[in-house]
Amino acid sequence: MSTETEICNVLDGIWAEITEMLKELINRKVDIPQATRIALDGAKVLINLCKFHPRLAHDVTPSMLDSVQGFCVGCCGADVVSRIVCELKTAQDLITIKAVSVVDESVIISWQKKLEELWSKVSKNFQKKDVVTSIT
Repeated sequence: MSTETEICNVLDGIWAEITEMLKELINRKVDIPQATRIALDGAKVLINLCKFHPRLAHDVTPSMLDSVQGFCVGCCGADVVSRIVCELKTAQDLITIKAVSVVDESVIISWQKKLEELWSKVSKNFQKKDVVTSIT
């Protein structure tokens, strides 16, 4: 499995965790901004692209990615992974801010620990990718 594919799979896991956080808030009747859901939906579309076509940066223009709505439209160019990271980090922050007033601190800390572990896997894979790229 390529490093890009590994990164995409980890990002899919992060998306699943953030989606679980969102479900918890929805179950508690918290008003969730539509933009948060759009960011997660857009991230999922991009994750699917990433998993099956991880080298899209060479074949896709930024305007093609901009058709997938979210917070990070236009800021990341055609780099699919950067766009996913941006969308997921934004959604995670917005959900966490909403959760502070309705969820126990221990639950939020648990979410943050899970996500921190997953984000560290993304970082490790990026470092591995950089090493492989510099060797070739």
